[in-house]
Amino acid sequence: MQNKELMIEVEQRIKNIYWENLDIDFQDERGDGKHFFISIVSEKFEGFSRIERSQQIYKILDDLLKKDYIHALRMQLKTPSEIN
Repeated sequence: MQNKELMIEVEQRIKNIYWENLDIDFQDERGDGKHFFISIVSEKFEGFSRIERSQQIYKILDDLLKKDYIHALRMQLKTPSEIN
């Protein structure tokens, strides 16, 4: 899977679940197509701890991580109220 295809796939998967007021930024941190940073702001994170939020995203991307399309993923997952 090419880097651009991977980035589109990741964004689509997350948008399918967290579409409500979603603000997503997904970047290839090293330019190697394996190490990524994702920032998501969604109301759906309300009431969840940082660990629970991360687990939700890992679950969505589980197969991509297992196939090593994504080697490392750094995340910043917040609610709109945490931004304001």
